[in-house]
Amino acid sequence: MTRVCLYTRISTDEENQPTSLHSQKDRLESFCKVHDDWRVVAHYEDRATGTKLDRPGLQAALDLARRGGADLLLVYRVDRLSRKVRQLASLAEELDRLNVVLRSATEPFDTGSAAGRMMLQMLGVFAEFEHATIVDRVTAGIERRAKQGYWPNGRVPFGYCRNERKELVQEEREGPIVRRIFDLYTAGRHGAVSIARLLDTEHAPARSGQGWQPAVVLLILRNEAYVGRVHWRGQTFDGNHAPLVEQETFERAQKLLKERGEDCAQRVGQCSDFLLTGILRCGRCRRAYVGMSARGNGGLYHYYACSGRQKRGPKACDGERIPRERLEDAVIEQLAGIYRDGHLIRQAIEQAAEGEQGERAALEDRRASVAAEIKRAERAIDRYLDAFENGDLDAKRFQGRTEALETKLDGLRDQDSQLAHELAAEALPAPDTAELHATANALEDAIRQGNPEHTKALLRILIQDLRVNSRAEILPTYRIATPMVCATTSSVGDTGLEPVTSALSRRRSPS
Repeated sequence: MTRVCLYTRISTDEENQPTSLHSQKDRLESFCKVHDDWRVVAHYEDRATGTKLDRPGLQAALDLARRGGADLLLVYRVDRLSRKVRQLASLAEELDRLNVVLRSATEPFDTGSAAGRMMLQMLGVFAEFEHATIVDRVTAGIERRAKQGYWPNGRVPFGYCRNERKELVQEEREGPIVRRIFDLYTAGRHGAVSIARLLDTEHAPARSGQGWQPAVVLLILRNEAYVGRVHWRGQTFDGNHAPLVEQETFERAQKLLKERGEDCAQRVGQCSDFLLTGILRCGRCRRAYVGMSARGNGGLYHYYACSGRQKRGPKACDGERIPRERLEDAVIEQLAGIYRDGHLIRQAIEQAAEGEQGERAALEDRRASVAAEIKRAERAIDRYLDAFENGDLDAKRFQGRTEALETKLDGLRDQDSQLAHELAAEALPAPDTAELHATANALEDAIRQGNPEHTKALLRILIQDLRVNSRAEILPTYRIATPMVCATTSSVGDTGLEPVTSALSRRRSPS
């Protein structure tokens, strides 16, 4: 009795395909009934593309074969398994190792014979060619539709929907929201954060399950679809759909976006006097703290605020605002104080030295292992030389084998040199009091006198992170630095950077 596992696959909607999952299964079962000694033991199906093998149904069928639960894997056509020659060859090879025959109900092959395996590969070539041809035709069709002004493919923009003729038309509820977003941004001078918060408060319909986000507002403001254009692969065409906003309003929004720099990539590159940007994080929602400025009765004041609270409101996070000057002064004072005190620095260096001893032993073991491999490779070359000189090995085989061994030897010798260099490195000496005081002074001078960009770069080397739980609890994790790093004012690199000291993470910063 031959145990048969059926496998069917469909990649698009079942209604528009001549060989649906149901019809494939029916034909495979009918094919099995013709063979008296065949018994169907399992049936697996997938609704996915045939260009990948990580499909649940296919993997389940292969698992059954690996467990010895099937003798034959039956498909309707070979392209149901895969549309790539290499993948088909890999599947056929694995099934052959498992003594499982692969057969098609509509194509004259089975992998139980050499001729069948050859036919499988030929069919695979045709299936891959057919798939590439379909992709080319579909892509050309989408591009042609885009040039004609139709929305090419994918999800339609917020504010639109498709009618019966697949044309973009205004969505009754969403269209007015798009116009309001542009009006709030250009006429009302609201920012993306303010607009998102306002729409959330009003419970305006949103396609995202997370409600309105500033990033969604910015995407809408930049989308040329709202002025009647279609974008496809870097090209823009005049669309057939009606615009939701006027061209003048759209251009005014683009000008404002550029002036305000409402782009994360641009914000990162902008100069800022907030020295702790990028290393402050909220201990409640884990989002970054960002520098902000506002005018009050006392004039302009600066502070750090949780970006989660700024974007989503106090209900999402109640992280407190921290005055900029007080926080920066406290961090700089504590950093310098740690070096002047010296206790935590020496403790961190001792811990690092203990860790280095364990790493040194591991390096020595690795070098001994590499040395043993070098000796084995050298002995193998000597044996090939002897065999060649005695006439037991022809020149072509001798050259191929010795070249491979020489290449391996070069790699092993490079490893040995690298390990020797690492082992030769001296352990970090414990600094004395004068050296620590000099480092503290250099650190304070570099931070207080350097320009903001260089100072921020230096602080990112000295501080791993600052976690803000509240105004009264700010937990820093510092790194050790040498005077060479602290003295750098024109540029800051990683030179002199020492291991992170986890022991410092429990030291609390003043509020």
